[in-house]
Amino acid sequence: MKKILYFFLICSIAVSVSAQSNESKDELFSKIAKLTQKKKPEDTEKAYQLAKDYLARFGKDGDEKTKKIKDFVEKYRLAKFNESLDGLNIQAAMNYAKDILAENPEDSYVTMNLALGGFDFYVKKQDNSIVNQTIDYAKQTLQLFDKGKLPREYTPLKSKEDAQATMYYIIGMLSINSDIKEAARNFYRAVSFNSQIKSKADPYYVIAFYYEKVYESASEEFRKKHQDNKTSDAEFEKDRQKINLIIDRMIDAYARAVNLGTIEKHPSVDMWKQRLTEAYKFRHNTDSTLEDYIKNIMNKEMPDPLNIQ
Repeated sequence: MKKILYFFLICSIAVSVSAQSNESKDELFSKIAKLTQKKKPEDTEKAYQLAKDYLARFGKDGDEKTKKIKDFVEKYRLAKFNESLDGLNIQAAMNYAKDILAENPEDSYVTMNLALGGFDFYVKKQDNSIVNQTIDYAKQTLQLFDKGKLPREYTPLKSKEDAQATMYYIIGMLSINSDIKEAARNFYRAVSFNSQIKSKADPYYVIAFYYEKVYESASEEFRKKHQDNKTSDAEFEKDRQKINLIIDRMIDAYARAVNLGTIEKHPSVDMWKQRLTEAYKFRHNTDSTLEDYIKNIMNKEMPDPLNIQ
């Protein structure tokens, strides 16, 4: 009995789809128009689905009716895309975005907001299921910007620079646990723009933490290489200078984190300052000039963490 009911259900659906696809262009247009005049969201959604069918069948026509249907589809799915992001329904947003990007792969407004929405979803839901996709959308946005494919507007961000900084910041934040070097690289790029990111303490702390890892590795390598005193004085001095450079870079990044962290009252600023003081005293044998160093650090150009010679 269940098999018979299932068979009739399938047949019913097939007949319905067939009837819908056999509707004339004018009939389908009229049905869509009537649905869009109703106020219920489900009627507008039905109109959208019918409109997609309309374009699949008659989209190559250049008449006014087809233009109106295309305009309705574009405006509706963009509105639903934004609405889905606002509601943190990231999967729905990605579904609408898929249709938008299928027609216009270089729509940087959509890729930018997918990156923003994915990051917001990650932070608020503590869900890392779309971390890789979010990183990809942020990278895609930056690539489109480099090609001059700019968004129709930067909302909710303020400007091109703010958008670029934020994309790098998102990549940095989502790379911390998997690749600290990649995180440092992107945070350095993020703070190079004149945006609100430049004044955040966290990027500088992550860069400082990256230097900690570089220092650990370099120190171990230095110890193994020179423990038997078989290297020349010149080689020893060269390697020692590299270690000192890493420490100087670490001090630089920690000082920036402490400077900005103090302003924003970051909960970790005391811990950062303790580590900064240790490194500074180790390098200079005193911390008497540390406060002045912290005070003036933001006036100095920050070195690229990926360029340690």
